[in-house]
Amino acid sequence: MSATFRKIAVGVALCALISQGLVPTAAAGVPFRGRAQGAATSVVPGPAGIALAVTAQGTATHLGLFSREEHVVLNPAAGSLSGDFAFTAANGDQLVGTLAGQFVSPSTATGTYTFSGGTGRFASATGTADFVLSTPDGLNFSVIFEGNLSR
Repeated sequence: MSATFRKIAVGVALCALISQGLVPTAAAGVPFRGRAQGAATSVVPGPAGIALAVTAQGTATHLGLFSREEHVVLNPAAGSLSGDFAFTAANGDQLVGTLAGQFVSPSTATGTYTFSGGTGRFASATGTADFVLSTPDGLNFSVIFEGNLSR
């Protein structure tokens, strides 16, 4: 079998596997997971709910050590939260997006981060990650997250 024929055969086989969903494609992204700890730095009641400014530090795949800033609105009546965030890697590259979630108990919220770009290596990043947030007092928290990121 010639080298050219082998390359063509491998290419056809790979295309067949991708079309059957048996091989992840670039569009599916790469695993993205991490954890952080942080606290609310500002709490301002308002007509739409409680506006929170939040900072956190943690580690994540593709970011390494990071800091994170969030602006979140908590609707206490519904237990829902929504907002935007920016993860900043040690080299200054940012990954940005929005979040939406729901408290499932007085001390636990679950939700989704939706990535919409950033700077540097994250300029065209997209994807989602599910999160679980735990808070002992409503101000301090720890969070774990896992999903996929495409760049």
